[in-house]
Amino acid sequence: MGIRQTLARHPLLRVFGAILLVAMLGGLGVLALERRAGSQEFGSIPEALWWAIVTMTTVGYGDYTPKGFTGRVLAVAIMFVGISLMAVLSGTVASRLVARRLRANLGLHPIKVRDHIIVCGWYHKMENLLNALLNVEYEDKDYEVVLINEEQEDKMQSLKDQFGYTRLKYIRGDFAREATLKKAQLESARAVIILPTELPTGGISDEKTVLATLTIKNMNADVQVVAYVHSWASIMHVRRANADEVVLVDNFGSFILAAHILNPGIPEVAEELLDSYSAHRFQRVKIPREFVGRPFEDLFQHHRKESGWMTVGLYTNEQQVNIASFLSSDESQLDAFIERKLREAGHGVSESSSVSVIVNPPPEHVILEGEGAIIIP
Repeated sequence: MGIRQTLARHPLLRVFGAILLVAMLGGLGVLALERRAGSQEFGSIPEALWWAIVTMTTVGYGDYTPKGFTGRVLAVAIMFVGISLMAVLSGTVASRLVARRLRANLGLHPIKVRDHIIVCGWYHKMENLLNALLNVEYEDKDYEVVLINEEQEDKMQSLKDQFGYTRLKYIRGDFAREATLKKAQLESARAVIILPTELPTGGISDEKTVLATLTIKNMNADVQVVAYVHSWASIMHVRRANADEVVLVDNFGSFILAAHILNPGIPEVAEELLDSYSAHRFQRVKIPREFVGRPFEDLFQHHRKESGWMTVGLYTNEQQVNIASFLSSDESQLDAFIERKLREAGHGVSESSSVSVIVNPPPEHVILEGEGAIIIP
């Protein structure tokens, strides 16, 4: 890239270049005029350059001053040019900062986040989802949520105003494209939620969810992907794309609707346990090391007596090692055939994590290393 192209792409460099050029020419010009007039005010070139820079920035220390008439005329010209260039510099910096902020608000600028949650797509109950994500603490610390969609600006602005600018970020674009996912820092994300695509005609499609899952897992095989699908037929395809969890949109809602009629009271309890604002919502807590190897009954009584919690289950984050660990390092035809057949059958070939849960364990269940507790406060 030539100097002209570089300057064209970076306006700040042009302004700095003009300031440096005027300072050099002005300083050397005043030095020459002063020596011609017989003045020894400027003893060297560095002193003349220092005077020119101080004059252009309107600091005016007064340690050096032209004595001759022509030198002072040139000094006045340098002052006016310096004031103009400084104004241009301030305006250029301000405009770039404003443009950067506007691009960020429009979701067009890459963001800097780590250990965040990415939400791909748009769902008509987005506020409920964000309430659940942002009002539940994760390991005693806050995390940021990055939205990727192509919705209108006013919707995103409304969400930012409601949930705050510090924890809610936005990237505008197609979440099935690698360039868009890179802007959202997928490589350093903790988890990704993929929502079903609501079509302009009113229908819902899961095809983009499958494509996005494949793209995300190809870019970062370790990130947890939770896919929210609309139809039963899509579950198999999303699992083949190596999603860690698949949630059917209408699964829980159908149960609640039936329970309102057949089992009154259960829906109200479920709502209390799953409401992110409820003081009695389900929560995960770590089990103290002294309870490892002891029966579940001891932990249950401890939580009940010390904190008033009801321990309703245990969970374990398991690491699943698939066949990729056993394939040879060289890409032989046999390994490629095995990998292709496994993927066609809906099995992954990379390492992934899953959660194993035991609801209402028997009192004699022995607590193992790595297990956590699910409690109701």
